[in-house]
Amino acid sequence: MIRYYIYILLLLFSSTTFSQSIDKNENSKELKLIISISSFHNAKTEDAQALAEILSNHIKKSKKLNYTFLVETPSTLDDISRSLLADFDCVILTTDEYISLSNKFPLDPFATNLTSKNVGYNYHLIVNKDDNISDITQLKNETIYVLARDNQKAPYLWLDKILAEKKISNNKKFFKNIVTDYKATNVLLPVFFRKAKACVVTDASLNLMVELNPAIKNNIKILQTSDRFLLGLVALN
Repeated sequence: MIRYYIYILLLLFSSTTFSQSIDKNENSKELKLIISISSFHNAKTEDAQALAEILSNHIKKSKKLNYTFLVETPSTLDDISRSLLADFDCVILTTDEYISLSNKFPLDPFATNLTSKNVGYNYHLIVNKDDNISDITQLKNETIYVLARDNQKAPYLWLDKILAEKKISNNKKFFKNIVTDYKATNVLLPVFFRKAKACVVTDASLNLMVELNPAIKNNIKILQTSDRFLLGLVALN
């Protein structure tokens, strides 16, 4: 949760474009900030609105702004579309959402996430060393845990890419059960304790888990690692 909060702050303060946008809206004295629920990678859904309001108040105080922040945290594409239609100043979306909405709304992207000095995230396909799995084909009809929100596509598209390279059908037909969860502990630990055969997590989440429990590193095996994905974008109107 704290990491997400810092991540959003870095996004907003890494560009002068946001302050320029403030100047252009000087007469309105209101700034509408939309943050998609899916952007909150490791936070409870019910905490999203509170976090967004904390963020806006922090910006207001630190920048000494005489503005009212209108903060919305829509959860679906339809909800986001309705918020955008009602005008906005800044919106934070997942890459999937941006691609879906960029042709319909005046979205001008200007920043993305920076993690460990790298732009974006890698996904890792992870198994337990003791299961002696060396190839994704050995996971047929097994249970896999995926770190994602319910409507996030990126990790599943990556799994489909790996399977397609093996000339195997898509993930829904290949795996017996796919469990989606936004908390890294709920995704990685079932593999660590051999209650599931595989999981997909981001490098940032894996590094944090290993830092908290070094034993994890000795008991897991990374089968494959993705190229870098941009999981989030900040766009102006």
